[in-house]
Amino acid sequence: MSTYAHPTPIAETRPVALGIKGTNLYLSCHEDDDKPTLYLEEVTDKNSLSRISAESDMVRFLFYKRDTGLSISSLMSVRCPNWYISTAQDDDQVVEVCQEAAPRYRSFNIQRQS
Repeated sequence: MSTYAHPTPIAETRPVALGIKGTNLYLSCHEDDDKPTLYLEEVTDKNSLSRISAESDMVRFLFYKRDTGLSISSLMSVRCPNWYISTAQDDDQVVEVCQEAAPRYRSFNIQRQS
């Protein structure tokens, strides 16, 4: 995870970029046909993720991480507020973003990798 230095508007959260270990692939969120959608994008310059300004298009890579337990967190899109990374209650379904009222899992056990 990379840290974003912009002030956080929500108490007890911090902005992070989420990447797949050992790759240049990062999760991003932006609107597709007026609906926030989760994407997996290649980032060739990983250092660019630590210098994102509030006006930058790179904000799509940022999620507010809110810890709700010892190692349990929720992840809300910075680009699309009130949309959370989520998984379905059934197996073998896609990971996507949803609003808080949706019947999906929005809390995850996250382990930081170097």
